[in-house]
Amino acid sequence: MKKVLTFFLAAAMLLMLVSCAGASSQAQTAAPESESASETETMPQAEDDAFIESIRSRGYLIAGCKMDVKGLSYHDASTDTWSGLEIEIAYMTAAKIFGVSLNEAKEKELVHFVGVTVADREEILEKGDIDVMLATYTITEARAERFALSDSYYKDYIGLMVRYSGENPNSLGTGEIRSTADLDGKNVAVAKNSTTREDMIAFLNTMSSNSVNPMFFEYASYEAMFKALKDGTVDVMSVDVSILNNYVDSETQILGDRFAGQNYGAAVLPEHASLLTYVNQAIDDIS
Repeated sequence: MKKVLTFFLAAAMLLMLVSCAGASSQAQTAAPESESASETETMPQAEDDAFIESIRSRGYLIAGCKMDVKGLSYHDASTDTWSGLEIEIAYMTAAKIFGVSLNEAKEKELVHFVGVTVADREEILEKGDIDVMLATYTITEARAERFALSDSYYKDYIGLMVRYSGENPNSLGTGEIRSTADLDGKNVAVAKNSTTREDMIAFLNTMSSNSVNPMFFEYASYEAMFKALKDGTVDVMSVDVSILNNYVDSETQILGDRFAGQNYGAAVLPEHASLLTYVNQAIDDIS
């Protein structure tokens, strides 16, 4: 009887060992499938990869930048060179896309620049003529509905430039316009497709003690605005202070008023939002 019992106990133990070995083998087989699923979940989207790869295949990034804002985005026609913070961000973005240093990106000309203005920058981006727009572009909710926008890399404020009155009390300028409170009935030049008009109206509406209603005239370029100011067509030129600084001379003056802080960001088409990963990395490194 003991021999029979011993036989059955041994058989049961053998059966348990075989079952455990089978379960262990199944667990080992299932593990690679779990790892494969995890890798698939973290892979970038195909369309994002395709856009970045198209830039690499082309051999350079195309950036739309202004040509007349020293310190931010400026093109020197005499030397055919670009300079400024936005230019540096463009080069750093290219450096990250191509896996090179900032200096190498410049030496290898991994960025091709397209000159844009405040009037045409959005149209040029929408047409796909540029990959990224870096052109003193203010971040707003309305613009974020049209384009994918980067982190902010610079903050500026809107200012006022007037003709300098000097000693003549009858001439228009600082003697008559000292601040936004003196703009009632005055002609104000603003840039086409900018937010200046709306921002100024919002600011003036906070001045409960005064009813100030200027007249606004839109211009397609800063040069046209400045010319209108100098020849008396308008009384005030109003744009971001960083832009006004490029135009002030002995016959003009920038007033002390500052309003409506402007956070600048890069813009790309929504379907090319993967590019902002590289742009934001560049902004972090340069800022």
